[in-house]
Amino acid sequence: MRIGSTRSSVSISNLGVFLLLAAFASLSVGQDIYIERYTGPGAAIWEEFVRIRMGGEVSGGAGAEQVPPSPKDDSPAAVPVAGPETPPTQIPDGLTPRTTIEDEPVYEGDLNEAIVYVRVPRTIGLHEVELRNDETYILHSPDVWDRLPDSRHVFDGFNAPGQLILREADGSERILYDCVQHNEPCVPLDPMVSFDGQRVLFSVYRGKRLTNAWWDGTTLPNKRLDEATEARLHVFDIATGKVTPLKHEPGVFDVSPAWLPDGRILFASSRARFREPWLDRITPNNRAETQLYIADDDGSNAVNVSPHEVTTAMHPYVLQNGRIAYSSQWLSHNLAYGGTNGSINWPGTLDNMWLVMEMDARGGDMNALLGAHRNTFTSASGRTKTMKALHFLGQRYNSDICVSNYYRGNNLGLGDVFCWSPEPVGVEGALPGFLPRELYNVANWSKSNDEPSVKQNGLYQGKIGYPEGIPGNQLMLTMGRGFCTNVSGSVRSFQERVADQPEQRGCDVGVYHTTRIPSRAMSDMVRVVDREEWHEFGARVVAARSIPDTPGLRSTNDGSCQLASSDAGTAETSASRPYEFNNNYKSMANNGGEIHGLPHAELAAIRFWEVLPNELEPRAFKNSIGNQLRLLGDVPLLGDKSFKVELPCDTPYVMAGVDSMGRVIKRDQVPQSLRPGEKRVCTGCHLHSQPGRSYEDSLAFAAEAEVLLKSSPVPTYARDIKPIFERRCQTCHVADLPLMDYDALVWDQFQASVLEGRRVLMRESENERRRWGIQRPYTSKYVNSMFARESLLYWKAANQRTDGRTDATYPNDIDFGPDHPVTITAAELRTLADWLDSGAGSLE
Repeated sequence: MRIGSTRSSVSISNLGVFLLLAAFASLSVGQDIYIERYTGPGAAIWEEFVRIRMGGEVSGGAGAEQVPPSPKDDSPAAVPVAGPETPPTQIPDGLTPRTTIEDEPVYEGDLNEAIVYVRVPRTIGLHEVELRNDETYILHSPDVWDRLPDSRHVFDGFNAPGQLILREADGSERILYDCVQHNEPCVPLDPMVSFDGQRVLFSVYRGKRLTNAWWDGTTLPNKRLDEATEARLHVFDIATGKVTPLKHEPGVFDVSPAWLPDGRILFASSRARFREPWLDRITPNNRAETQLYIADDDGSNAVNVSPHEVTTAMHPYVLQNGRIAYSSQWLSHNLAYGGTNGSINWPGTLDNMWLVMEMDARGGDMNALLGAHRNTFTSASGRTKTMKALHFLGQRYNSDICVSNYYRGNNLGLGDVFCWSPEPVGVEGALPGFLPRELYNVANWSKSNDEPSVKQNGLYQGKIGYPEGIPGNQLMLTMGRGFCTNVSGSVRSFQERVADQPEQRGCDVGVYHTTRIPSRAMSDMVRVVDREEWHEFGARVVAARSIPDTPGLRSTNDGSCQLASSDAGTAETSASRPYEFNNNYKSMANNGGEIHGLPHAELAAIRFWEVLPNELEPRAFKNSIGNQLRLLGDVPLLGDKSFKVELPCDTPYVMAGVDSMGRVIKRDQVPQSLRPGEKRVCTGCHLHSQPGRSYEDSLAFAAEAEVLLKSSPVPTYARDIKPIFERRCQTCHVADLPLMDYDALVWDQFQASVLEGRRVLMRESENERRRWGIQRPYTSKYVNSMFARESLLYWKAANQRTDGRTDATYPNDIDFGPDHPVTITAAELRTLADWLDSGAGSLE
């Protein structure tokens, strides 16, 4: 056998040592890794997880199915069973699936449709490399370091070059776009077929070069796209064979396109040139962020329809009901702080924070479909499933919506596939988790953890993604067979762990389809295309589809933009978890929040702020929101608690509920925007589990809209707040409070600026940071990042506790303490509340 050689003289570097140590040290601080719990007899979940991360093997349990051997030919054929039939997974008492999916008849038909898919080279063969200690080593399974696009490697960092392939129903193939022949640094991705089945829209991702992968001080043979430069949309005409590039701005990333029912296109683009929210302890990702655009079919007249997506939006998919589902990343305000990784105010895994949204065909009427509340669900097999990066959408023929769910970065964008029956428009799901009532997992044997595939009977199974509906109400999926992760390990340990696998397979990705849903074993799957030398993925069926009727859109008569609620007095804003001081970040990191214990009846008006996009220039401000705000104004509730407001079109806004004194008591953390001529109607206050009062039955229906078209600056520390402290507080508080130091006052999460006798004990610990560390929504002892009414700073200025509780309510929270006479005026107190409620901002 000829051995390929990839040699490099690499010495042990401090960076390599750091990376290796960090991979293991993370466990010692309680890293918040989501674990799908196996419930078979004798399961020792945590010990098994630690063992996996330290390089051990995953043991098989009850209900394990054997991984089938890899077929050698390319004809569609059922993957043979490689082991005896085993009993189904047992579910412990008290744990029942949320939805029981009945066994479907096994589908025995073949996929008699043409498909279009992407392929990139799979790294195979023997390769000689030099390890970090200059030792020569032979790789037998280099594919363990192959990568495909995902939420971490968005525009580059994945295997390249690539080809776009049209595979006819008879198995013959032709290349539609080829970056491989001339070894170009590009990959064609994101194919989407027109409704008439005659054209394929796709994007070509380009980089400066192809580069070798690197791991643990070793240069590897895997070739990846490096230093992305742009991505351009193209359309392929199947009848003529002509490829046409669409109108494009150089240096811009136009990706993940979809055809609209009216013949125009929808795609994600970085042409707005903004960056994600600036948040505490979050390092910028330094990549282009995308929003959604609608354009003519040649790419001209592109219009941004999602300026409210202040982080990233990608992968739109036109549903059978004419609405559009897409993936959205939420990082604004406290949304990134739902987990702590065992630390204090440390954000969770940001690239996992993707959910599924939907909007109408013009880009308006946005609603959450799945993942907005980051809740878990129990699959039909009894396994707990967690929401991670929800990407790559499709739909079954029965209209069930499906999406990939994976752990970012190390798993080739593969994990689980979730599906659910659509709820009525505007309804997210049932309480308490707002999960769709018919949510289910497509394959019992897949997993989405940041770890290897399930190992059963000595063989690694696989992971799945990229759902696409096919006849028989089945799904065509991208399936990675084998180990299929490159998290935590050395070059040698990765090779040793797959040495006993069929063909020493690290991960082989191909296109398969189901024969039953949920799939009970990999033996249920039928291969469509899976060649040893390629990774095939992202397949779409090439066939005519009925054009969905565009649902009726509620519009204004004059092109203005209006938002109305038929009943803001009916709410589903209460946290699903009991209040627990210093663990309340789990609730506050949701997409809505309220002050625990305050009656909803205190709601008197709705406040609107304009959200300013972050420029690419260096940061010029600091607040707890991540974007600067400007005040649009307040809209009082009508007698039946409804309201109607006119807002600027195509302008991001965020709203909150305020009391009769103008202080925030409920708030949304997710920006929205209205398309020109849109009239958006909600039927309650975060009423997402059921339809509410009809708009026509509310007072708002006949009322004139309150007009809030001009915004004004919100208070800032140096201009508005510090002068109040100087006038009212300096005579008494000279050294005991850091009123003259913005960072010490607002961003003191370890209470370093609090006098020792006044610190609030958070937990018994010898570690000073854990002992005094205060979690979100607090950013210091004095400032709650959600509400002035929960901030000690505001309490002392008002000389009363204002959160609806007393110092005796909870034994371990922040107390108001002794009486604190003040001379502050009502106007100054209102300014302080407005400053805290708008993010406690300071201009740099």
